Amino acid sequence: MRVLYLCHRIPWPPHKGDKIRAFHQLRAMMAQHEVDVFTLADDPADLVHQPKLREFCHDLTVARLDRRASMMRALPYLFTPLPLTLPFFYSAGLQQQVSKALQQRSYDRIFVYCSAMAQYVEDVEGIPVVMDFVDVDSDKWLQYSTYTSWPRSMVYKRECLALRHYERRIAERAQCIIVTTEREARLARELSDRITVQVVPNGVDSTHFRPFDAPPPAVAPAIGFVGDMSYFPNQQAVVNFTRDVLPLVRRRIPEARFLIVGRKPSPEVQKLSEIVGVEVTGFVEDVRDWLGKMHVSVAPFAIAAGIQNKILEAMACGIPVVSTTRAAQGLSGGISEAVNIADQPQEMADKIIELLENPSLARRRGLEGCRRVTAEHNWDECLDRFLEILQDPKGGISPRTIVSSPVSLPGNVS
Repeated sequence: MRVLYLCHRIPWPPHKGDKIRAFHQLRAMMAQHEVDVFTLADDPADLVHQPKLREFCHDLTVARLDRRASMMRALPYLFTPLPLTLPFFYSAGLQQQVSKALQQRSYDRIFVYCSAMAQYVEDVEGIPVVMDFVDVDSDKWLQYSTYTSWPRSMVYKRECLALRHYERRIAERAQCIIVTTEREARLARELSDRITVQVVPNGVDSTHFRPFDAPPPAVAPAIGFVGDMSYFPNQQAVVNFTRDVLPLVRRRIPEARFLIVGRKPSPEVQKLSEIVGVEVTGFVEDVRDWLGKMHVSVAPFAIAAGIQNKILEAMACGIPVVSTTRAAQGLSGGISEAVNIADQPQEMADKIIELLENPSLARRRGLEGCRRVTAEHNWDECLDRFLEILQDPKGGISPRTIVSSPVSLPGNVS
């Protein structure tokens, strides 16, 4: 088949959640199909990755998206029924290239990654469209409205309602909607009883993320968090953890450290480094260098959706994870049993202290988590299901084997 693939961020390097999933989808498709990729680059640094990405597609079109200009373009839509997400991710240049390709080439499928990209092909007829919502974004904005104050809460609630209406419309036009978890599937089905929803979970590269030969030294035990620190839920998670949980841990273990690993820390996150025991790294070349220093990984989210790649990757490395219920809600029962769940500050601190004071317990919990994650979140198995859906969006195709070359992934984290 020939596939037109639309995604909202250039999917290389695969070092953050949305890029990881998009890249592995692309890798799987290219093993069996001819794929033309149309994507946006909202970070100028991503433009240098075009030659590498061309290795994984038949043709590549990248449009530069200036975030500041996008925000200014979206603002007037605040007084319309349309979601602000659409003008933010709109590029006239990309629309022109997509329209040109549809006129000049014959496509068997259109694949849309992220609901915001559906606007580029909303009027196309006669070509089956498969959309990966990943998560139901309208629910994310609803969560944002709950954890912010006015006037942001008002804007976020408005975006939730406007985007939900748009998600319903495009979902009903698509052959199939894909999401990452059963929870997201339930939310998607609430949009309309006229849509087909399929679940394709994220995987983890167990050759890249694997247990270290030995746990880190017991001196100055480290609690770690990995993520893009320009992302609001990540910022909120580390700020709240530093304020509410870390002091309780350090009261019992004064030498305990908190490592905040990830690119583009906001000023509020950078300020956390002034607190004794807190280190904010910013961008790192290889996140595994920092995972290897962690005795415990934490996912202290109040706002979360889908599957948290940071949990899968830490578990694949044999690091025990302490998580809120919300952060773990996308995990299967078998995986969540290997995660230490805690929602209150004292409860979370107690579970962290228990693991830090008992290295043998931490090692057992970490390796058990690794065993479960690598068994259940194998990328090739996830992508077998993905290719089934691409071939037959309404279901009913038997599993197939993906034949593709191993990919050397970069280790940096966004």
